[in-house]
Formats: sequence, structure tokens, C-alpha cells
Amino acid sequence: MDQIYAVVLSYKRKDLLKRCLDGINAQSRRCDGIIVVDNASNDGTEEMLLASGIPNLKVYILSHNTGASGGFSAGFRIAYQQGADFVWMMDDDVIPEPDALQKLVDADEALRAKAKPHSFLISMAYTEEGLLTNVPRIDERPNTIDYENWPALLDIGVIPVRPATFVSILVPRASLQRYGLPIASMFMWGDDTEFTLRISQDTPGYLVAASKVLHMRRVSGVIDILRETDPNRVALHRHLVRNELFVARRYFRKRRVLGLLISRLGLVVQMLHRRQFAKARIVMNGLLESVRFFPEPEAADAPVEALGVTVREAIPKTPSGTSPGPGTPCVDDRAAPTTAGAKPAGPDNISSQRSSLGRSNMRVLVCGAGGQVGHCLVNQAASFGLDAIGLLHKELDITSPDQIRQAIERYRPAVIINAAAYTNLDHAEAEVAHARAVNRDGAANLAQAANHFGIPLFHLSSEYVFAGDSSVPYRETDPALPICVYGETRRAGEVAITETLDRYLILRTSWIYGEHGNNFVKSMLNLGSKTDEVSVVSDQIGCPTRSRSVARVLIELALRYCRDGDLEWGLYHYSGSSPCSWAEFAVEIFKEAEQAGLIAQAPRVLPVTSGSLPRAAARPAWSVLDCNRMEQVFGIKPKPWREELRHVIRQMNDRPWAPVGPAHSRVPFRSYPQGEERGLGCFEVTQAASQQ
Repeated sequence: MDQIYAVVLSYKRKDLLKRCLDGINAQSRRCDGIIVVDNASNDGTEEMLLASGIPNLKVYILSHNTGASGGFSAGFRIAYQQGADFVWMMDDDVIPEPDALQKLVDADEALRAKAKPHSFLISMAYTEEGLLTNVPRIDERPNTIDYENWPALLDIGVIPVRPATFVSILVPRASLQRYGLPIASMFMWGDDTEFTLRISQDTPGYLVAASKVLHMRRVSGVIDILRETDPNRVALHRHLVRNELFVARRYFRKRRVLGLLISRLGLVVQMLHRRQFAKARIVMNGLLESVRFFPEPEAADAPVEALGVTVREAIPKTPSGTSPGPGTPCVDDRAAPTTAGAKPAGPDNISSQRSSLGRSNMRVLVCGAGGQVGHCLVNQAASFGLDAIGLLHKELDITSPDQIRQAIERYRPAVIINAAAYTNLDHAEAEVAHARAVNRDGAANLAQAANHFGIPLFHLSSEYVFAGDSSVPYRETDPALPICVYGETRRAGEVAITETLDRYLILRTSWIYGEHGNNFVKSMLNLGSKTDEVSVVSDQIGCPTRSRSVARVLIELALRYCRDGDLEWGLYHYSGSSPCSWAEFAVEIFKEAEQAGLIAQAPRVLPVTSGSLPRAAARPAWSVLDCNRMEQVFGIKPKPWREELRHVIRQMNDRPWAPVGPAHSRVPFRSYPQGEERGLGCFEVTQAASQQ
């Protein structure tokens, strides 16, 4: 049976929200999950939700108000990333009739039986007086003989519509997967119009006459700034003006855009004549903003944090009024010690927790939370419904078996994810004991603890386990023959895990970069405004991989395990798609940074051989991984690194980032300061990033 998640966006209307949730909970076709996105209400909404006793309720609180567009975007992505086959989206002032969802499902089945695909289904909305409201436009696109299609399916009670609103709309997963999310930057008004126009470009949406909801709108009728009296709502009308012009540009002909522009300018003249100067200024601001407003939708797997907010999951009490039991994530219980006198969390107790809790334990313990991937793991987990306990090196030293045991007993995770490693390639040649203690013995300690407590281990490894003498992508079955101490210790860690555990997932990846931590991208950006030329090696080939994408793979697989209780265990590869050299990577970094305005002018990249910039540790010349097994088993495809790089640069451009100094060496390069002659006495040698 399809998984249907109801999603409700709420902002400071807890009484209406309670009625909405009661209506959802009373559906004859039960929802598989109910998600509430609280847009930073801070009015007691959270407390009401936690005490509501509604089963299958999940509450996500955003750190600040992202507007209706941001809230709906957050709700869709959370439900999608938790595996919903359909997302039933609505605002908190919608009260569905008891069979509203069942009627939508019936329509979906009837359309499938007629082989009629659909991009969304929407309910009929009524006011308290019984009048129709939020009526979508009929889709009048003709059929092959130039007649309108809309009467064709009246026999099953559906009418093709385009566009529609977010008042009780049922969106299949395929629409989100293909077309992405509502555009969060629209903030308010028009985001639903744009979204439904976008997803119905090729496949109609349908109004389902039998599915009915009550829409408790405070203001009924068309949104009109002339009759608006609330100063707060008046100020928001600039978003409406900007957004409707944006939508007209994207989906309609130039005549529509011109007509809309003339209409809005006429409205300004009318306001000036009425001496409504403040309102006229708001409309003009919207018109001016529309000139440079060209937002693009995000993919459905984008984390909530990409909205520029942090998200916190609050765990409601169970219907019996009790708090979640051991092993179930609780609000603000991250640092809570084991209850005094409680039975130790040994293997027998862990097993009994599993059987009694089923899939309720969604907690993962992240070792190495301060690194690039570890940081992303902790920040993204809540978006997928996981509770990530992120521990830094000072909080958990994986070379200490006692610390590992204490952490597991304290937090009782369902899964351990190890993103901790010694990653300084050159120092490892001299600090062999230290590298082995972390990469080999640390992995072995985690494996032994995981085996003792009966929980699986996810382990992040490296492409440096290979010699680099191939010319085709390395598969998981190819022999691992490392050529440096770092690679040897990483391979030894893999062996220790495979010899200890049956339930393990080792993920090899390569050339990690991202918004957080020291890495090659940040080093290049730091040099971008300081140098005219930089020499970068061109005879080492690999696939740059965004840290957020690696974290997403680990989170998605951890989520599958927490829900299903099993996984196809073993060794997997995941990296960005399409290989390049470090020099080619540097060229693209400078190109994207210049276009984004992070640097004034891109420095010249001088390709050089590895021999011209010698280092203590040997680097593989070929670090390309074959990721076919990951795709075949889990359906997870590598992402193009150029596209991922563009997202990273944009993220750095949108919010401040700290320039980095010397980091653990990954690839050697030289920079030539501006205004100085090239020569051995004047260049600065900088080192690139740590892997994790």
C-alpha cells in the first residue's frame, strides 16, 4: 500500500491547527504519518502538539519564519525524504471531511485504471457559509482534434485543473522527484500557483469533486491591496506583485506579462489618486524586485537547512500520555545519562529494546562530527526523521574502547556512523603509530563494540586504498593495494570491520569538499583574491564529491535500516560523476566563484606534474570509483560534480564563510602573489583539504 503523509504548515494558529489535526486523525483512510512544520510560532503551538496524543505525529520546528513558501518547501522535502509515496499538503486553517483523503485515493485509483497519469489531485474547498473557495482554474488545453479535454473524466468525478492552491492537495512522489520543490524565496503568495503550473506542464492535475474540506480563511475572496486594512498584510503585497510577474514571465506569453504590468502600474496611479502613498510604494517595490527575480526550484532531496534555517524535531507524547521509552529520541535528551538503576544496555537488553520498539529507534551515533561529512550528517539527519548524536573527538576518542562503550550505553543508538579518521597524508608517513591507532585500531574498536551491542556500523573509507595504476574506475571487488601509510591504515580499518561484523556498510568515496571545514574549494577561494596564478597538479585524476551528498547517502541508508530492520550489507563506492584532474577542478572553482561574485577575477591555473611539487606521501594517479553497485542495490546515483560545485559556491555566496589556512594535505599547489615575480623565493605553498 502507498505511504501517504499528511503535512500541515502552521504559524501562530494553534486552535485552528488542533481542529485541522483532529480532522486528519479522523480520516477513514488513515495517514501513514502526520507531519507538522511549525514556522517558528512561539505561541504555545509546540506545547499543544506535544500533548495532543495524535498517533504517527511528527513535529518539526523551524528556527525562524521562512514565510509560507519556505514552510511548504520544508514540509514537502521532509515528507519526501522520509519515503512518502504521496504528500497530502494543507495549511493549518483547513479542516478535511472524514472521507476527504479516501476520495482522493479513490480518484487516484480510478485514473490509474484508465491509464491517465496525473501530477496532483486537489479537494473542493468550502467556506463556513458553504460557498466554494480556492477554486482552481480548469485546464483548457485541447486534445488532438482541438477540443478541450476537461469534460472527458466527469464520469469519475474529476476535472483537469491548472493551476491550484495548497488547500488539501495530494502530490505523488514522482512529481516531486521530477520537478522539485516549491520555490522558498517567493516567501508568500504565488508559490502554490508556480508549483502546480510547473508540475502539470506535461501531466494534468485534477479537482476531485467528492473530496471536500472546510477552509477557515480569515479573509475570503480575491487578495486585494486596495481593501486590505491590516498594515502587516499590506506590507506583504510586494511579494504578491513580484511573484505574479515572475510566474507570468515563466509560464505565459509576453502579452500576459505586458497586460499584468500595465494593470499594476494602473493600480499605482489609482492609489496615488486616493493618496494611498504607502500602498503605492509597496506595489512599485514589488515591480522593481520582479526585474531581477529569477529563482530556481530545489531538488526534493535538498535538506531543510538549505532554506537558511535550522530544524528541530520535537517528539510528542504517546497516546497514553507517556514519553517515549528507552532508545526512542526525546526532545532535548541528547545529553541525558542512563537512568539510575536501569539495566545496562548490553546485547540482551538491546535486543529486547529492538523487539519492543520495532522501528521506533531512529537514533544514530556519529563519530567525527567535526569533520566535513560528520558535520553534514548531524545537520541533515532531522530532515530525514533521524536523531543524530554527533560527537567530536574531544567527546569520543575512537582509540578508546571504554569511551566507545560508554557512548553506546548512554545514547543507545540504532546505528553507529564512523566519519572520524586521521587524514593528513604527509604527516602519516612520519606518524605511523598515530595513523594506525585512529584509522585501523579505531575502526576495529567500533566494530567490536557494535558486535557486542548487536548494532550495525557504517564506516566512511577512502579511494586511497587503491594503487592508482588503473585506467578504468575501481570496483569494490578490485584488489586494494595502497601506496602510502594513510592508504594502508584505511585499508586495515576496512579489514578489521569485515573480520568482526556481519552487519556493516563501508562507503569509499573521494576528493571531498563542501561548505564546512577545510577543503580544496575553500583553499582555492582563499587564494582567488590574493594571487594572479596558481600551479595545480594535472596528472592526478579523480571525482570531486560534495560532503553533503556523501552524508545524504549514509543518512538514507541508515533510515532504511531503522525502518526495515535490515539492509544489503557490504562494501560500496560513492563519488561525484565524471572524472577530472585537480587542475581542471581548480579552473571550475574559479569560474563559478567569479560568476557568483566571490572573487573579482579568476586567477590563471597552471597545470603541472606531481613530480614538480613533491610530497612525503605518494598519491594515486587514478582515483576514479565505479559506483554501479550503489545504484543497482539502492537506486542512488552519483551527482555531477560541476552541478554540486555550483550549489556549494552559491551557498558560500549567500552566507559568510571563513577563509581557511593550511590544512591536511590532499593535493599540492603553488600560488603566485599578485605583483610579484614567479620564482622559488616568492611563491607560497598551501595545502588542500582533509577528506572527512
